[in-house]
Amino acid sequence: MDISLTKLHLMLQALIELPYVFVQAAVYGVIVYAMIGLEWTAAKFFWYLFFMYFTLLYFTFYGMMAVAVTPNHHIAGIVSTAFYAIWNLFSGFIIPRTVSVCHLNYFKH
Repeated sequence: MDISLTKLHLMLQALIELPYVFVQAAVYGVIVYAMIGLEWTAAKFFWYLFFMYFTLLYFTFYGMMAVAVTPNHHIAGIVSTAFYAIWNLFSGFIIPRTVSVCHLNYFKH
């Protein structure tokens, strides 16, 4: 396959996810924002929607990348689980940042 067709396919595959993820973030954002009971101001809600949209895009594109670099979706799930465990470990939820060791300071920024 020609390299330009491959690049075009990858760009279109990423582009088609943008409106779908936006609808998903909007529906999810309204429900969760209301359930959490945050202050209903337009600025705060749109900032929440902004971060939710790009977080969902980040994980969607990560999943697409994991499937692309592994032989099949089963191995991609295994690889993704390992990376999610590492991200959760150093995100401050499992090991608080105040307790982490000095040589892992680059994870804090």
